[in-house]
Amino acid sequence: MQTQPVLRVHDLTTCFDGDETTVLAVDRLSFDLMPGETLGLVGESGCGKSVTSLSIMRLLRAPGRVAGGRIEFDGQDLLALSEKAMRAIRGNQISMIFQEPMTSLNPVFTVGRQISESLMLHQGLSRREAMAQAESLLELVQISDPARRVREYPYQLSGGMRQRAMIAMALACQPKVLIADEPTTALDVTIQAQILHLLREIQQRLGTSIVLITHDLGVVAQMCQRVIVMYAGRKVEEGSVDDILDRAQHPYTQALIRSLPDFADGQDHTARLAELPGIVPVMTPESRGCAFAARCPEAQPRCSEQAPPAADAGSRHRVWCWARAAEPAPAALTA
Repeated sequence: MQTQPVLRVHDLTTCFDGDETTVLAVDRLSFDLMPGETLGLVGESGCGKSVTSLSIMRLLRAPGRVAGGRIEFDGQDLLALSEKAMRAIRGNQISMIFQEPMTSLNPVFTVGRQISESLMLHQGLSRREAMAQAESLLELVQISDPARRVREYPYQLSGGMRQRAMIAMALACQPKVLIADEPTTALDVTIQAQILHLLREIQQRLGTSIVLITHDLGVVAQMCQRVIVMYAGRKVEEGSVDDILDRAQHPYTQALIRSLPDFADGQDHTARLAELPGIVPVMTPESRGCAFAARCPEAQPRCSEQAPPAADAGSRHRVWCWARAAEPAPAALTA
C-alpha cells in the first residue's frame, strides 16, 4: 500500500504585483495529499483557495506569480518544470474541475470535441477513438443519451449536465489528482447532491485523490477526510473532518460554523444567524502578526505583532492561534 503523498505542497507563496505594493494571496501554505484521499480547502471568498489551485496547475496569469515554495508530484517539483513538461502533466495526471460550469466550457465547440482534445493530446487517440471515449465518459458521469450529447453545444445542456461534462473532461485521462474548485457552484441542492455522489463514486472506482475547494461546510462533511481552513492566504487550522466540524479550535473556524443555519428540531429557525464583523485584510510582505487579529474576539496584544506558531489540538489536529498556544505571552505583552 502506497503511503507517500501523491502531491506535496511546501511553503507555497503566491503574490500579485501592483504598481505600489505586492499582495500575498497565498502565504507559505503546506499540505500533503495522500492516495485516494479527499482534502478540503475551506474559507470565505478571497482567502486564497482558488489561487492555490491555479498555482498547482501553473495557470496563474500576470500580475500573479508563484514567489516561493515547492509543489512536488511524482518526485518532481512542478514549479521547476518547463512549460512543455508541465503540459504533459496538466489535464493528464493532474486535472481540474473549474469553477462556474456555465462559462468554463467553450461555447463554439461541441461537448464531445472538448472532452476528446485531452485524449488525443495525452493518450494519442485518433479523433474517432477519442469521440468514442468521450461518449463513454458522458455515460460514466450519468448523462443520458451520450451518443447525442457529444454532438451538442454547451448551451444545449442544463447547468447540472454542464457540470457533469466538466467532470467527464477532467477525468478523461484518469488523473492521479483531481482539483475540484467549487464543483457545485450555482447548482440547486438536488443536482448538488447528485454531483457529490458522482464524485465519490468515481473516486472509489478510479482511486483518484481529490483537492476539494469550497466555502460550503455541508459539502465538506459529505466529501472530505481531512480539512484545511484558510484565512487571508494562510492556513489557520488543519485536522480530520470530525476535528474541524465537531472540535474546531480557531476562532475563525468557530465563526464559520456558527454562521451556518441549524435546522435541528427544537431550534429557533427564526433567529438571526451569527455574523463575523469586519473584512478580510489585504496581506503584503510587510504584514505582521495574525491575519485574523482585527476580527478576532479572543485577540491578545501580541496577535498583531507576531504570527502564531502551530499548536497541537489532538492527533493530526493543529491550529495557528496564540489563544491556543502552549507558550505563555511575554510579560511585556500581557502587562
